[in-house]
Amino acid sequence: MPRNVHVCTLSGAVMQSRPGERKLKAYLDLLDDVASLRPDIVCLPEVFADESGGVTVRSDEIGETMIAELGARAKNMGSYIIAGAFEQIDGIKYNAAWLFGRDGALIGRYHKNHPTTGEMDKGVHTGTDVPVFDTDFGRIGVTICFDIGWPAVWNELADKGAELVVWPSAYDGGFPLQTYAYRHSYYVVSSVWTNHSKIIDKTGRVLHSTSRWQGWTYGVVDLEKELFHVGAARHEDRIIRSILRKYGRDVTIESFSEEDMFTLESNNDALPMSKIKEEFNLLNYRDFHKYNTELQMKMIR
Repeated sequence: MPRNVHVCTLSGAVMQSRPGERKLKAYLDLLDDVASLRPDIVCLPEVFADESGGVTVRSDEIGETMIAELGARAKNMGSYIIAGAFEQIDGIKYNAAWLFGRDGALIGRYHKNHPTTGEMDKGVHTGTDVPVFDTDFGRIGVTICFDIGWPAVWNELADKGAELVVWPSAYDGGFPLQTYAYRHSYYVVSSVWTNHSKIIDKTGRVLHSTSRWQGWTYGVVDLEKELFHVGAARHEDRIIRSILRKYGRDVTIESFSEEDMFTLESNNDALPMSKIKEEFNLLNYRDFHKYNTELQMKMIR
């Protein structure tokens, strides 16, 4: 059965000339614009309301206002919101991503594990935890900007069961985001100061992107969609044709011949992916590699 999530992400290219409270208001206005999409989750960039490029105390000074305004938007929209800001906890400064629930409450936070040299020079400390948050649609994780260079953070999110990872950042990020999505078979959603905030498929393909002219993008992703290596389905062509013959429009199948993989998702609320996998003896991409690793380790012993 599909588990569809309506995702909206914002970019900040048009906001760069607006400092402090003016930038905050511009983003709040953009949230009001996208409310009509009724998104399940909306993503805002790293320290989105801070002075352009600055590791300043500006976000600390307007922090209470930001939390109140973002919480009100989340409640009015009935959406989860992820937004970046500097914050101080017990006198220690962090680069944070806040998670607001549909009721407007601040229900979680992630502290950037790998701040830049410039941030550390200004007193920003390293986060030490990589949490995964349970929402009513699935499990989400967060990394921030410079974290892109440390695969261990992304690995840990996968090991903890993240199904969608949000990456607030100061820059676009490019192809590494696509490799993380493909490697871990989760969706990646970026939200950046620059032009190209993206919604990236489990296959690593970019599904939707903002542009220089449009500061938001929106798409629907199915968290139940799974990725399979052809080796996990002996006689792949026969298997795919058998699934198609039996379920027709109730499934969507897409093959990628150069990568030797295919994706499968159910379009029928009464047809869970677990039933299809059991019926056709399929292991998804991650489980198939785990199975082969276990066999390889036995050979070493």
